[in-house]
Amino acid sequence: MSQYLVLSHIEVQNSNSIAGLTWGFPAITGFLGFSHALNRKVSKKFGGDYECELSGCAVISHSYHQHIYSNDGGYTFRFSQRKSGYTFKPKKKDGKQVDPSIIEEGKMNLTISLVIELTDALSLTTELIKQFENNVLDCCYKLRLAGGTILNVKHVRLLSANTQQQQLTMLRKIKRLLMPGFVLIDRSNYLQEHYQGLLAQHDSEKNEVPTQLDAWLDFCALKSKAIPRLAQGQTEPDDNTPADWQFLPKPRLGYLVPLMAGYKAISDLYEAGKVANTRDEKTLTCFVEAIHSVGEWKGVHSLESIEKVIWRYQYDGQWYLCKQNQSKINDENEPTELLNNNEELHQTLNFNDALKLF
Repeated sequence: MSQYLVLSHIEVQNSNSIAGLTWGFPAITGFLGFSHALNRKVSKKFGGDYECELSGCAVISHSYHQHIYSNDGGYTFRFSQRKSGYTFKPKKKDGKQVDPSIIEEGKMNLTISLVIELTDALSLTTELIKQFENNVLDCCYKLRLAGGTILNVKHVRLLSANTQQQQLTMLRKIKRLLMPGFVLIDRSNYLQEHYQGLLAQHDSEKNEVPTQLDAWLDFCALKSKAIPRLAQGQTEPDDNTPADWQFLPKPRLGYLVPLMAGYKAISDLYEAGKVANTRDEKTLTCFVEAIHSVGEWKGVHSLESIEKVIWRYQYDGQWYLCKQNQSKINDENEPTELLNNNEELHQTLNFNDALKLF
């Protein structure tokens, strides 16, 4: 039995726009973290009435508005900053009023939908399903989503299917709740394939060995190439030869975007309370580095299976990743995502060495 909780058209204010090296959309961990927090909230509030687990989720974007501005009207954008104490009176120091400091952060407003997977299906009557949906809606307004405040949730629906025909009917219902929108698909296999292609084309005598950072930048950077306009009889361009600049296409077709898709440990795991200035003294501590990958926005109308676009956590030793079922893993059974292009981050460090990285 398949069962999904659909949160349709969630309006979020002041969500995090910066994720690792990228900006423009929150990290996948923000949405999976919300699903986990919602699961704990529902289970705790209703005292075990709902014996289920909200695990992975699909992410659908409907609209967004970045808190940015441009002085020249071009491609140079800056985030709109705010005072940290703008809701309070100015601080006083030595009898004088002092303006609060500026918080350097990137924020955005967005409208998204989440399709959350239930690992253990609930067997509820129609009346209890309606009660469950209302309880989930009440919990949503008490949580933050990717650092932002939830202003409104248009629909909350619990949908189930047993037979193949019911699966098709459920898929049509989910599409109607999500359109118009774009679903985020894991394309880490594109990154790995492109990286292997760069290695195959590499000439060791002429240039350096390409890295995964080079492959990743081919997907997210705007690159252009000069096409020289050779004069009649001219075979090679010189310093005075005019040229036309042409944008280089991305390695693959599609609405491909860079994204942050997890973390990798760069230090040992330390006992609770051993590292100073942590969030609490009850949780184990480990220093991590953001993992970056490639995703694709695809129209909801093209969806053929909800199960294939569900993001789930995958934990393997030092790797803590967000993956989808259709993603591929390389021959060495290691994640294909990109780390920061710093060789020191690929080995386990002790506490003192980890502190030097910050």
